[in-house]
Amino acid sequence: MAAGAMIGGSVIYGWSVRDPQSARAVVAAVPAVSDVMIADAEADMAREGWLIAALKGPLTSTPYKVYAVLAPAQGAGPVAWALAAFPVRLPRFLLVAAGFAILRRLLEGRVSPRMLLAGFTVGWILFYGWFWLSHPG
Repeated sequence: MAAGAMIGGSVIYGWSVRDPQSARAVVAAVPAVSDVMIADAEADMAREGWLIAALKGPLTSTPYKVYAVLAPAQGAGPVAWALAAFPVRLPRFLLVAAGFAILRRLLEGRVSPRMLLAGFTVGWILFYGWFWLSHPG
């Protein structure tokens, strides 16, 4: 998943290099992303540097794509940005994976694999539904 974030973040980064206004407009149109969120991330990047701000992003519920669209203007080079995807995104992925592994262990033998998959899917739908409702863009 962190590799996918690296690829996706690099695509947004590259788009922002070529056409920063349209890339920013598309990112701002994503559910749960707002102009205020983008401005706050931009200020954090200018104040603390792009890497520190992006590392703190998950703590502020700011999506990675926001930092990816701002990174070129904040001086992040393309290789540095791509490599930063791992330390920026991996902790959240590992935390979620560990949580689901623990849940699977607790339910293993009590629930069919099909029901585990259904529960996993419903859990993500509920999480993102809550997130988008509580963080309107």
